[in-house]
This record gives sequence, structure tokens and C-alpha cells, in this order.
Amino acid sequence: MKSKKGRGQATVEYIFILAFAAFIGRAALLQFRKFFQTEMGKVGHELSVHLTVGVCPRNCFFDKYKNGFQ
Repeated sequence: MKSKKGRGQATVEYIFILAFAAFIGRAALLQFRKFFQTEMGKVGHELSVHLTVGVCPRNCFFDKYKNGFQ
């Protein structure tokens, strides 16, 4: 039969394992959030600056705009 001290030690070990997993999970989540914000910022920049709809000062991506080059 297990003693109470042995069960307490197992509980403490499980708490340390869960705390370590939570720490690693939080760090991974923060890195993913940073990466995602950076990449979505790049996509937003491309869409708003380089692919502005209907404005073609020099080179148009699509010919059918009013001010596009024929």
C-alpha cells in the first residue's frame, strides 16, 4: 500500500510537469502571435499600397481599369 508521502510527491511532480507544459505552451503561443502579426501586416501593406484598386500611375496589374495602359 502506498504511503501518503508517496502520493504527495506524485502530485507535486504532476504540478511541475503541468506548469512546465503551460510555460512552453505560452511561449509558443506568444511566438506564433508575433509571427502572425508580422505576416498579416505584410499582407495588409501589399494589399493597401501595391494593389490599390483602380489607380495605375505607371504599371497596371489589370488592363480593364479606366486609367490602365492599353
